[in-house]
Amino acid sequence: MIQVLLVMLGGGIGAIIRGFITNVCVNKFNSKLPIATPLVNILGSFIIGLIMGISLHIKWIEPFIIIGILGGLTTFSTLSSELVNLLTKEKDIFNFLIYSIIQYGVAFSACLIGYSII
Repeated sequence: MIQVLLVMLGGGIGAIIRGFITNVCVNKFNSKLPIATPLVNILGSFIIGLIMGISLHIKWIEPFIIIGILGGLTTFSTLSSELVNLLTKEKDIFNFLIYSIIQYGVAFSACLIGYSII
């Protein structure tokens, strides 16, 4: 039961952070591609890799930080909807490909770098 509460609390914190970052990016950047989603996904992937690399065996870290906060911060569903939008509404295959590479390639690389640092 305590793990469920840790995930809920962490998820709420991560979602609030994501909402804040999204609002800042929308107000500061005028870009054809969304800025906030890759930012949170890359940052979250790096931190997840870093925590995995440290390999802390503390029971509350995975449910609270990795699943909760970082799960609430990063967002696969928003990424998917943005990619669909680029293909269907904007019919922008070039930016679809660039955005896909940024999201998948850079986020994976960030996770791997985070994991390898320690």
